[in-house]
Amino acid sequence: MLKRVLFTFIIIIVFISAIYFGYDFYYNRELRQIENELNEIENVEVKNIWGHEDLTLEEISARIYIKNKGEIVLNNLSKDVYNYPNRIEISEIGGLSFTNFSCVNSIGIGSSIDVGKNSKLGKLIGKEFKTVKDVINNYDLILKTLKNLKQTPELNYFESKNEEKYLIIQKEKSKDKDPIFNLIGVKNAFEFAKTLKWKNCNCKKI
Repeated sequence: MLKRVLFTFIIIIVFISAIYFGYDFYYNRELRQIENELNEIENVEVKNIWGHEDLTLEEISARIYIKNKGEIVLNNLSKDVYNYPNRIEISEIGGLSFTNFSCVNSIGIGSSIDVGKNSKLGKLIGKEFKTVKDVINNYDLILKTLKNLKQTPELNYFESKNEEKYLIIQKEKSKDKDPIFNLIGVKNAFEFAKTLKWKNCNCKKI
């Protein structure tokens, strides 16, 4: 009788372990794949990699060290949000991090920049990045362009047909975290955004 109970207990433990490790394997499969692909790029080391934990792991970001250059944090690397070369999000490069305030029909707040081919910054940089490797190989060009812009406490202003944007560039390390947690402290930032000079009447009224 005791042997039967012990055997049943062992079977249950093995079954639970198989489910746990199987779930972990499939849940983190894309993250591991992205990490491996990044580490295969010459002179690149992934220092940290994370994503938004939901039913699936989404919006994967990675902090990358490039030998003899510095670190860069790339966002939106997972297939659910990956949109190179149109949209390429960076939340830190060369020790610079960002806060941006945008206005379309309402005020939006973010902590990354877009260097995709359709963005204002992408056009300032003057080069299209089709892959993550392209971004890494042009680290110096991107950093040089950003350093030529106004640095905190001054603000950069960009305007396109449908959007206005203010960008703050600060010499400050960003925090490696799930993008949803960038909303922490958003109330103060939102109050600041309301003091900015917007041309769009919808943002003036907020």
